[in-house]
Amino acid sequence: MLRTIALGEKTIEYDLSRKRVRNINLRISPDGTIKVSCPYRTSIAEVEAFMRAESEFIFKALAKVDARIENAARPKRYEDGEEVNVFGERCTLHVSPDYSFRGVRYEYPDVYVRADSPEAAMRVYETWRRASLRSKISEMLDYYFPMFEAKGVRPPSQVSYRTMKTRWGVCTPSTGKLTFNYNLFEAPEELIAYVVVHELAHFLEANHSERFWAHVEDVMPDYKIRRKTLREY
Repeated sequence: MLRTIALGEKTIEYDLSRKRVRNINLRISPDGTIKVSCPYRTSIAEVEAFMRAESEFIFKALAKVDARIENAARPKRYEDGEEVNVFGERCTLHVSPDYSFRGVRYEYPDVYVRADSPEAAMRVYETWRRASLRSKISEMLDYYFPMFEAKGVRPPSQVSYRTMKTRWGVCTPSTGKLTFNYNLFEAPEELIAYVVVHELAHFLEANHSERFWAHVEDVMPDYKIRRKTLREY
């Protein structure tokens, strides 16, 4: 059930659900969605008192979401002059039907898209964006995989891509499949490399044990810094 509450000078929307739980629980999703669960007999007044007590935490969490969205700089309107990220570099999108080339031309800090409408620009840009990420990760797999092959890892049986809300990559050791998030396109290359190494290491250890992180560190000694920075995206 969607509800709103005034916290300070802001009106916050949250999704309230009643469950078989003992306490009121609050969770803020990576996209900024606020979800609250509470016992069946808890009153709205009690829920709102809880949220007011947690208002500082809520505002800090939402500020982190806003910062992450700003860092990502993914196109929203696909219109001329919009800011976008290309592998961590802030660029300006230029859209026109009059360019002499087809598709997209990237000349840092500008991305030129030949299209006669935002809808067409979205199709052209997203095709280029996804192809660019696939090519980049393919290069990184070529570079990093031999380091894991030396440890006995077999080549991935499949490398796929999709847009995911909460995970940058997925490794399925039982099938040899790797899946990467298309939203990595906006992140700096050194962070994409960390995701590649992270997922390859799961072929050696399916969990996040000390042995897993040891394999990651063996290939990428500064992985902790990269992992921390990636959280901003």
